[in-house]
Amino acid sequence: MIPLSKVINHEHMLDICKEFSRLREKCYLENAGAALYPASLLARVNEDLMNNVYMNPHSDKYTKDCIEQIRCLILKHFNTNPSNYTVIFTSGTTQSLKLVLESFKFNCQEDEFNHGSFMYLSDNHTSVIGLREIAKEKNVDIIHISQEEFLQSVKNVSHLKARSVQPENNKGNSLIVYPAQNNFNGYKFPLNSTENIKNGCLNSYLKKQLCGTNCNWYVLLDAASYVSTNMLDLSVHQPDFVCLSFYKIFGYPTGLGALIVNNKAISVLSEKKYFGGGTVDIVLSNEDFHVKRENLYERFEDGTISFLSIIALKHCYDTLYSLIPKVVHNDVMETISHHTFYLAQDLYTQLCKLKHDNGMKAAVLYVDSDFTDVQKQGGIVAFNLKRKDGTFIGYAEFQHMADLFNISIRTGCFCNAGTCQRHLNLSNKSMKAMYKAGHKCGDDLDLVNGKPTGAIRVSFGYYNTYHDVDKLINMICKCFVNTILDKPPRMLNIYKNIQQTQRNVTIYDRKIEDCLDEGTYININNNTTYTYNPKIVLTEISIFPIKSCGAFKIKSAWKIGSKGFEYDREWMVVKDNGVCLTQKQCPQMCTIRPEINLESKSLLLHCHDMPSITIPLDQKLKNDYQESSLCRSKVCTDIIKGFDCGDEVADWVSNALGISFLRLIRQSSDDNRTQKKKSEEGKKLLSLSNQAQFLLINRATVNWLKGKIQDPLFDDDLESLTDRFRGNLIIDTTKELIEKEWKKVIIGEHEFNVEGQCPRCQMVCIDQKTGQKTVEPLRTISEQFGGKLQFGVYLSYVGTVNGSRPSSLNIFSQVTPLCVDGS
Repeated sequence: MIPLSKVINHEHMLDICKEFSRLREKCYLENAGAALYPASLLARVNEDLMNNVYMNPHSDKYTKDCIEQIRCLILKHFNTNPSNYTVIFTSGTTQSLKLVLESFKFNCQEDEFNHGSFMYLSDNHTSVIGLREIAKEKNVDIIHISQEEFLQSVKNVSHLKARSVQPENNKGNSLIVYPAQNNFNGYKFPLNSTENIKNGCLNSYLKKQLCGTNCNWYVLLDAASYVSTNMLDLSVHQPDFVCLSFYKIFGYPTGLGALIVNNKAISVLSEKKYFGGGTVDIVLSNEDFHVKRENLYERFEDGTISFLSIIALKHCYDTLYSLIPKVVHNDVMETISHHTFYLAQDLYTQLCKLKHDNGMKAAVLYVDSDFTDVQKQGGIVAFNLKRKDGTFIGYAEFQHMADLFNISIRTGCFCNAGTCQRHLNLSNKSMKAMYKAGHKCGDDLDLVNGKPTGAIRVSFGYYNTYHDVDKLINMICKCFVNTILDKPPRMLNIYKNIQQTQRNVTIYDRKIEDCLDEGTYININNNTTYTYNPKIVLTEISIFPIKSCGAFKIKSAWKIGSKGFEYDREWMVVKDNGVCLTQKQCPQMCTIRPEINLESKSLLLHCHDMPSITIPLDQKLKNDYQESSLCRSKVCTDIIKGFDCGDEVADWVSNALGISFLRLIRQSSDDNRTQKKKSEEGKKLLSLSNQAQFLLINRATVNWLKGKIQDPLFDDDLESLTDRFRGNLIIDTTKELIEKEWKKVIIGEHEFNVEGQCPRCQMVCIDQKTGQKTVEPLRTISEQFGGKLQFGVYLSYVGTVNGSRPSSLNIFSQVTPLCVDGS
């Protein structure tokens, strides 16, 4: 039997996977972003809340006692106790970090100068780097140190001796912040360096920066990434401050974290200014007088803490400890650490071997360890892929293909600009140039001048198995590298400290998706020079009344309005949380076929064998629409004002799609949503379309693409393939791809500006007749256009060529493209 883990036996691993059966075919590889909560955890929390009454702990002793027990439980998890450390509840790691800097006393003596320093690693998370803004206000030296210099400093300590100078004789306090584990690539920083830092191992670096060294050192450990899959033993390693978020460990609850303070360092947190409810012993409202509480967490937890979320932590620990066997060192977190490390090691090994058929290595790995030591490496792998010609594959392109295979990963720089910049070999000048070129944190601009702006990150949790590694490698080989890899040897390690229990469970096993066969995929470079035939005809007009639902094809002509075609994307389906539903989340939306009947002034909806339903087009009939809280929703980050179409159609749509509590919303006629442009000039009103009023598709280009698709399982005819691109205007030319060069286009008597090419995502991989997902044609689009996922061109309406009022656009109108303005 092929093992699912190198640490946890097969039966027990299946039992763990059963807790996450809601994933179905989805492969979740983003544990570093957020862990997943097991199903039984929610059941335990729900049962507790249903059977007990918890009140504000400021007034209810029972709730307060429960919270005190959970503080002890947290400290026990980290192998310490209240006599050594204190738990302060926060909203998460970011608030914990901020709280330390705001409260930290850099000055030891009563003079006007602060003598300490604030030091941080360049490889820290953005939330740490942002602390320098608070440090500026405290007028202290702010120093960044590279990973290499930090590791050398904490390692070369043979010349150091225990502190002989008493802390009270020092003039200042210095604070260093470093991560226990790098969230970019999983490298683990040494935790045993705290004592060396306190003994002054970083003073030589301070001297190089012309900073004073007569100071006491304190260590702030960003443990958010580390504690999600590793054991932090505070009885062995004793930093002064530890910051963490609980959703990184348990997946639930979110919005809850902790600052864990070494009791020896409490005195240095003396500059907290603000006080909220529950943090003072006395306060006068008409005089500047108050006394903060003596207990540390009581004076730091402003207002009512998130007591129900804190109560849930008990069940988080109980669930985790009952679910994970104590295989390694008789410890749950050590078991998780080894399990995730071996999964990452397996993926790393396969990526290192990944080659194109010309011998070119396909993967560029961003590592700071060789994946041989679990003490130095966590369950994270960061990399990029290259094509066989040596050019990079953009991470946005990879993300789209991963989405098609139901694989959840993270791409970009992961809020760690320092590590990203270091591994991508980008200078500060290069980073600024990329920003000027339009790249911003979190966007999809993945390549600038052929160089990657970020990476692909895979991070494992305790619920992942070797099947997840295989699914990812399978996707990479099918979409980007024409090869089949031999899996590394996989055997279950036998640990002597505990006998793993055998369980009889209902087997839940996430299958390896097999969307394509093992065929050969050929990359063909396109160097053709295109010309165009001026005799071009508009062959089809389509509108999409409901965003992401089926097309309504026009038989003769259709009126152009201020936002595009009349009734095009004027309605949308929203979920019970008010979020717009699209085919990305629900491919079956394409099976709802809207029909506009101008004679009866109604919108008819059809779907399979369901009875059709009719909605009036006349928005002025107030009885037919009810404004409600659901009438504000987001489309492409825009707030949309609309009208709810009523309960009857809401039930119909919910039944058609098999999703409860859906609503149909119509965009209000006075909703003035506009195109997103840097300049206000030339902006046009939009309906609920993504970026432009019209989308033009050239059938000749679709036919050309069809010929490039090598997948024998993909059998779309030309019409079906064209429908996938959901164009409003379908034209037919004698040459493919010529529309990419157009600047303007005149169709009949109507003039349009070309707004650029349409960026594509996995929606083009949905068969618009059945709702079934495929990998094509997105894979071939990526292959043919060097990773630029673009197909079709956006148009905005200018007006009639003769200056008359806009009228209807007729099918079979002549199309006259202009490659330069006015020519």
